[in-house]
Amino acid sequence: MKKILIVNSFYYPDIKGGAEVSTQLLAEGLGKHYEVYVLTSGGQKKDTVKDEVNGITVYRIPCNNLYWPRNSVKRGNLSKLAWHLLNQYNPIQKNIIKRLIQDISPNLIHSQNLMGIGTELWNISKELNIPVVHTLRDYALMEPVAINAVNKVLANSNKQRSENVDHVVGISNFILNKHLGNGFFKDSSHSSIHNVVNAQKYPRLTRREGDPLVIGYYGQLEKNKGINVLIKAVKDLPETIVGQVVICGVGSQEDELKAFIENDRRFIFKGKLPIQEVYKTMAMTDLTVVPSVWDEPFGRVIIESYMQGTPVIASNTGGITEVIINQDYTFKNKDIKELQEKVVKFSRLDNLKMNDEINNVYKYAEQFSDNIANYLSVYNSVIKNNGLKR
Repeated sequence: MKKILIVNSFYYPDIKGGAEVSTQLLAEGLGKHYEVYVLTSGGQKKDTVKDEVNGITVYRIPCNNLYWPRNSVKRGNLSKLAWHLLNQYNPIQKNIIKRLIQDISPNLIHSQNLMGIGTELWNISKELNIPVVHTLRDYALMEPVAINAVNKVLANSNKQRSENVDHVVGISNFILNKHLGNGFFKDSSHSSIHNVVNAQKYPRLTRREGDPLVIGYYGQLEKNKGINVLIKAVKDLPETIVGQVVICGVGSQEDELKAFIENDRRFIFKGKLPIQEVYKTMAMTDLTVVPSVWDEPFGRVIIESYMQGTPVIASNTGGITEVIINQDYTFKNKDIKELQEKVVKFSRLDNLKMNDEINNVYKYAEQFSDNIANYLSVYNSVIKNNGLKR
């Protein structure tokens, strides 16, 4: 059986966001077709830790840097800058990764996010004549830090190293074209493959026609997620339209947001919930709002909501417009008035139309439950082409 090595910054139980969830689902789905290994970073100071997660062999290498980025400790700009430079040019890390890859001897390497690993991985793969598939899940290759001059240096280095990638996958056309348009992966074949979303289905809330809406928000409480846009929109809507907003997530804006809502008891902050509790909450709300102000690469929460039969209104940024079921349910980025109009219009749906919306999103979400066949096709093509080059 052929061997696949999946490389990602973090892996279960070290979950930072949707990238880790998608990577785990991919690895476990591939386990029926390949001998799958995972290379990731760990919080230990030394030695590589080997363990097994649901039948997948996982190697956690020490993060030979100033700190392990999974730790949620605030860092100064100087510390972050030094960290990223060391992540880019780290001979100790390179030797550890190279030896581990030689020991595993995979037929193909599939890289994902590379924070804590580094794009030097692609140079190593080239040295060892192992083909590489890379999935774009964020913009870290182009903008790893908040300093433009540093980004230019690191992006140019990543761009050069990306020439060693055989095939690049975007989780949306938007993120793929963004990288290709900026000169990345110029020698790579490419495709778009959506994230796999596999959410357990829970019983839905039954809403009586005319009742105030229960709205759900699921994500970080940060400016780029637009949670302040949602709160401002709802504060100016009457309780007859929106009766409750359930907010699941944590972030640096939490205290500021709680102060802003003052005595408006409609806003319920639930903090960070286990994923199954998030799904249950989605099923108990009438509508999910995704008010992102940055270019979301995909919009995983949209499909997760659909899998609970919950319609979504979202901003028209990034890859969101590619996954939302109906463009009528998008609003212009940061446009509070348009968001209000969409919410009011949704609240006036009668029972028949509301049931149609619920059934439509259930059915639409089914196409996101598996993407393994798409990746198998890419792998077979890349491995075959690599064999012809030898």
